[in-house]
Amino acid sequence: MTDRNLSPKTSPCPTCKTPVTENAKTFPFCSARCQTIDLGRWFGKSYKVSRPIEQSDIEEGD
Repeated sequence: MTDRNLSPKTSPCPTCKTPVTENAKTFPFCSARCQTIDLGRWFGKSYKVSRPIEQSDIEEGD
């Protein structure tokens, strides 16, 4: 298998659902605009953490 046969993986932008390649500068977003919209949702409290962070959550990432 050569590198030419490997295509970059894509996933949908969390904001607008446009396909985004993993090597995009703004990944996982398709653009800086979608990044800003998402950040605004956090600041506007549209998003929230569903429960307090526990020690086991921190240890899972290690």
